[in-house]
Order: sequence, then structure tokens, then C-alpha cells
Amino acid sequence: MGKLRASFFVLVLFLITVPCAYAIQLDNKLPSFSDRSPLVLVILPVENIPAMYEKFLPLKEYLEKAISRKILLKVAQNYQEAIDAIGNGQAHIAYLDPSAYCEAKNRYKVVPIAKAILDGAAAYRSVIVARKDSPVNKIIEVKGRRLALGNIWSSSSYLIPAVMFKELGISLKEFRAVDYLEHEDRIALSVLSKKHDVGGLSERVAVKYIPDGLKIIKTSEAIPQYSLCAYSGLPEELRNKIKQALLSLTLRRNPEVIKAMKGINGFSSVEDRDFDVVRVMIRNLTGKNYLEYGRNSMKVAILPLYSAITLFDRFDPLMRYLSRKTGYEFKLVIPKDFEDFFDIVKQGKVDFSYSNPYIYIQLADKGFLTAFVNTVLQESGDIFRGIIITHKDSPIRTLKDLKGKKVMVVSYKSAGGFLAQKLFLSENNIDVSKDLSIIDGKRQEEVILNV
Repeated sequence: MGKLRASFFVLVLFLITVPCAYAIQLDNKLPSFSDRSPLVLVILPVENIPAMYEKFLPLKEYLEKAISRKILLKVAQNYQEAIDAIGNGQAHIAYLDPSAYCEAKNRYKVVPIAKAILDGAAAYRSVIVARKDSPVNKIIEVKGRRLALGNIWSSSSYLIPAVMFKELGISLKEFRAVDYLEHEDRIALSVLSKKHDVGGLSERVAVKYIPDGLKIIKTSEAIPQYSLCAYSGLPEELRNKIKQALLSLTLRRNPEVIKAMKGINGFSSVEDRDFDVVRVMIRNLTGKNYLEYGRNSMKVAILPLYSAITLFDRFDPLMRYLSRKTGYEFKLVIPKDFEDFFDIVKQGKVDFSYSNPYIYIQLADKGFLTAFVNTVLQESGDIFRGIIITHKDSPIRTLKDLKGKKVMVVSYKSAGGFLAQKLFLSENNIDVSKDLSIIDGKRQEEVILNV
């Protein structure tokens, strides 16, 4: 059956120092899978190295018994070493965060085995932190400050914080200094010791330092957890043994292992597509495109009214449902902004799109789209509304007070984020082109946070 380009309608609101004694070099040996040769499990140095060994030694011993094979546990000195080790066979299993996994998958075709369940969830969050006595209380107040991050391959201590800043139009170049400290404990301690004003790291590590004077000023949305993945040359039978052992690990059966891992409650099944949201974030931040689509894939472009994480959270379950029902692989395409959405649809790079009525009309009138279904919001039936917001302490109280003010909109092309308000204001004798200074915010979160 030929692929059909079509469009859904979306109904939107207008708002919406590692001690050297612990540094371990990985041996530069060819991979071996004989029954007597040990496997190597490499883990990222997320926290200080002694703590990482303490956390993962019980898991190593558990896996050794489960697969009847000796395993050597090694903490990488940095993210790049871990990625290269699992890629070239110096390590057979690796514990990687989402960004590191995406890089390893793209470069070396590593195979995901299982993802961790941390604190009862198969997803985790990053945070932006400052000292409790710091005048920085909001993420929009970070410009010109000293920023501490982890490693450029880290999701929690680089990718997500950088994306959080970018969504507000804040470039890393706008900080007085940006330093990469590798370990997340170092980030927290550096902020507490006033060497840096703000830091980006995982929520799990940050909360340990709240009693010491750290405060969280912004929390990200959730992304997939860390995963255990395998060297591409590891035999499938051996991979499946490891996977089954990980999925069988529970607090009831193995309390000593779970308790030792301090927050890791077990492991769950994983698919490579679980990390597509991270790939979108990497592409939109760095330009690197790690997204993969098969010949059986149906690409669905979503108008980027919200962050990539929010859009995946809302629409990826629908993509998986359609995949099960049709036999095709439905996958999301998240453009960088409205203009990117227009270009992608016009150039025929997607098979379906999901947008608001006004954008659909602009594209359909020129023959780029054919509509076949409309969505309905339970709260408002088959209509939608745009709204105008201001800060609760603002002196603006009436429409007349808007004259001469700077007004940020979602997009000039957005029905609920600009055009509905334009018509409403016109009916109240306000010409948005003459009476207001309009700024294109590109997304709803940016509008809200700037207000």
C-alpha cells in the first residue's frame, strides 16, 4: 500500500577530582566469548568511583551466578572511554545513560538489553541547582553566571540542562563561564563551595545535597532511564541470558542486591525506539541526527508547540498503538520550530502530520496535505480557545493596558497562540501590528516562562 500524506488537527491553547588510585584502564584486547573467558561490565562514572563500585559489585556477583560466567567490573574514567570500550569489544556489557547509549548505538551498533528502574520509575529527571542563599531563584536568571556541567555525552548533566536553557533562548555562550566537571557529585559540591553559581545534574544526585544548602530552581520532564547494553558481537544466546537475569531481579527475590544498588529497584524491557526522544533533543541542540527509520516506517510530524519530551510523552503511545494495529512502524518526527515543520511537510519528508487548523489550511490550500480526521478535546468539545496571560503582579489589568507593551506569541502561524488573539484584539480596537511589539516565542513554554 502506498504511503499517504495526511494531516490531523490539533486543538491548542495559547499557553500552554577522581582519586587516581581508583582510575582503572580498560585492557586493549580483542573480544573473547569462550566459556572460560570473563565478561567485562563497564559503568559510567556518574558518582565518585568508590560509590559506583559499591553500588554495582552486588549486581556483578548476581549476574555471575545467573549466567555461570565470571564478570570483571570496571568503572570508566569518563563517558567517552565507556562508549569506546563497549563499541570495540574491550567491554561486553555497559551501563550507559541515554545520550551515551545513542552515541554508542550510532557509532558501534550496540544492542540494548534492559533499562534500569530507579526509585520505582523507568524514567528520570535533570535539575538546575543553585545555593539556597543565592539570588538565583528562576532559570531565566542564570545569564552571566558561572555554570557547572558534567560531560558532553551525559543526558542528565549536559544534554537536558542545555536543552532547558535553549528552550528559553539562553545559549551556553551567555554564561560567564561553563566548566565540565565529569562527575555529578563534583557539580553539586562546586556550587555549594561557590566556585559555580548554578549547575545541571540528575535530580537523584542533587537531592543528596539539599540538606547541605543546595536548592533546585528548575526540574526537567522525565526521559528514559539508564540502560544496560551489549557489545554488538556478543552472541544472542548470551545476551538473552543476561537480559532474563536482569528482568528477574526483584526486591523480594534478591533484597541484598537491590538494597546495595541504592535507588535501582530492578530492570525492565527496553526497545531502541525508547530513546528517540533523546535523539530528537541531540539533533535540535547539536545538529547531529541519530534518528533511524526503516523501510516500513511511517513518519508523523508533530507541530512543536511543546518540548520534545512532552510531545513524545503525549504522542508516542499513539504511535505504538498504530504500529501494532497496522503492521507499519509509526515514528514521531519533532521539528525544531514552526518553520521547520512547514519545510518538512512541504518537502514530503513525512507521511502524516498533526497540526492546528490554521497551519493545516495554509498547507492544504497549496496541495501539500489531505485531512481525514479531527481531534476533540473533552473539556471544550470541538472548539478551541486562545488566551492572553500576564504576570500576576503586572500592572496590566485591561486590554487597553496592552498598548505599547511587548507581547510574546507562540507563533505568527499559530491559531490558538496568535491569530485568535489578533482577531479578538481587533474587535476591541487594538491593532497588534501598530499598538503592540510582537515577539515570536516559537513554543508555549517559552511564552509562559518569559512572562
